[in-house]
Amino acid sequence: MAVLSRGPGDRTAPVGMSLTECPAAAARAVLLIVTAAGCGGARQVPLPLRPQPIAYADTLPIPEPGGFEPLETRYVVNDAVSGEVSRGISLRRAVGENHEALNVTHFDDVVNSAWFEHRNDSRRMTPEEIFRGPTTTEGPDTTALLAVIAAKVQGISPGFTVRDARGDRYVVKFDPKGFLYLSSAAGVISNRLLYAAGYHVPEDYIFAFRSGQLHIDSEEGATVIDDDFVERPLTLEMVRDVLALTDPLPGGHYVAVASKYVPGPDKGPFRFDGTRRDDPNDHYDHQHRRELRGLSVVSSWLNHVDMRFANTMDAYVAPGYLRHYLIDFAATLGSGTIRPHEPREGTEYNFDLWPTVGRLFTLGFYHVGWESQEWGVIDPSIGWMSAEEFDPATWKANWPNNAFTDMTIRDAYWGAKLVGSFSDEQIRAAVAAGRLPNAFASDTLTRILIHRRNRIVEHWYARVAPVENLKVEVDGRGAQGDDGAAVALSSFVLAFDDYGIRDGAWTAGEATYEWELQHDALDRRWAGRQGAVEGSFHQRLSVLAGAEDRPGRAGFAELEGADSIATMTIRVLRHDGGKSNRPATAYLSWGGDAAGYRVVGLEH
Repeated sequence: MAVLSRGPGDRTAPVGMSLTECPAAAARAVLLIVTAAGCGGARQVPLPLRPQPIAYADTLPIPEPGGFEPLETRYVVNDAVSGEVSRGISLRRAVGENHEALNVTHFDDVVNSAWFEHRNDSRRMTPEEIFRGPTTTEGPDTTALLAVIAAKVQGISPGFTVRDARGDRYVVKFDPKGFLYLSSAAGVISNRLLYAAGYHVPEDYIFAFRSGQLHIDSEEGATVIDDDFVERPLTLEMVRDVLALTDPLPGGHYVAVASKYVPGPDKGPFRFDGTRRDDPNDHYDHQHRRELRGLSVVSSWLNHVDMRFANTMDAYVAPGYLRHYLIDFAATLGSGTIRPHEPREGTEYNFDLWPTVGRLFTLGFYHVGWESQEWGVIDPSIGWMSAEEFDPATWKANWPNNAFTDMTIRDAYWGAKLVGSFSDEQIRAAVAAGRLPNAFASDTLTRILIHRRNRIVEHWYARVAPVENLKVEVDGRGAQGDDGAAVALSSFVLAFDDYGIRDGAWTAGEATYEWELQHDALDRRWAGRQGAVEGSFHQRLSVLAGAEDRPGRAGFAELEGADSIATMTIRVLRHDGGKSNRPATAYLSWGGDAAGYRVVGLEH
């Protein structure tokens, strides 16, 4: 197929190309279908008949975009003030009817792409793989001198850029005085967990070196950005000034986090809404991407309060497309980069419009929970991070972004599945990568992450029916035609995995499944209830034809299009009084003859 040239703003499909071949056309078609389905009198197209994304469709070669450094203040103010006002008065948000993400598959998932790749949730990684994460070496080569090629002394996290003997370049940042390992360990631990969750991240390392191993690179004209944001020639004295902002180890070494340059030139950050106009592969508005909405839940687990577009990066990688990275995790877990986190962080925006209005109109008498919460640094190397007080439903980053605020229950459940995929052993391996200085800090941080994982799973799984990997199995029963021959299946077994049981949100003894199958073309209305089978998260529902089952005029003939699709809703009833707020809907396609049904879609 010939490749037609496209300009940066061209989102049209080439002539003769199908929706499934053209992601841009598919994205527009999904939006039109969703919009039309919400209009009065419009017939909703069944999920399995809608276009769906294609894996790696956004990695097609494109002309190299230009880099840019946007002024973040304008976006922050807009999202924090006007954005919060519009969301606060939105009737759609008030009734919980946000638009669902547009880039989901027929099975309520996302495909691998330049944004996200399934890792631990699809193949359980070994603890050794978790420990290594995205890294390919042991970090900067310290067997020879490290060339300092740039430095930064302004801002909240001074550091410098080095080139090692292998020619690899690293951004090097340090812990604040009195808190060795606070930001460096947090950065590496979160790097490992975000990578295993599926996001693109750089290679981050904890490494130690002596000041005598540093020298100024004269060939590249090393420079420094000073406190006045003026670029000046770099001197070794300036490098020592940067080192003076942290504490050396007892043996005289300095410890830091080194983040290796990603392959390909930096093309600036990505935003959490809209699209990048000079990237023809960028088809979905970012606020409607499932992987960015679900990132809110993963961020809540890691207390990544600094998840904003300044900590993202687009890199132009071979063979010539933009890969979207998350970078700089120093303000995660218990670290606030230059100090330990405080209770406000994670519960209120830096400028939270409505609490601020409340304080103004009550002359300061209005208080929220964090303001009276007692807290203290757990350990200098891990800072402070809430455990018992952690509420997955109310967690907030320091600044709002549209992808997070547009997150729906289905998006949150998808993100919770990423978090729930991590075992205790895997979490322990990620913490070990941070090389914390004592067992107390390592064990405590591991327990906090396990507790927060459990809270996330319990909260978000209870708001859907977390059934996955559905498959129709024949149960041996059938139906007979007028001549007595078996012509079709009228009962079957639906096998599935209950992730609530798998990830510990409830036990099999606490769950009962209530289901209802509806197939208008075959005049079917079946329903039933069945308890979960003890001892496994693998479950099987016997779906039996009721006495009211009437094949009707279509009988068991082959059906096409929407007529071939049946819907089967599954709700999880909790014996402890809990109940799924919404059932899962499985879409079954009728094959006719003796083929029976097969699962062709799932919606939570």
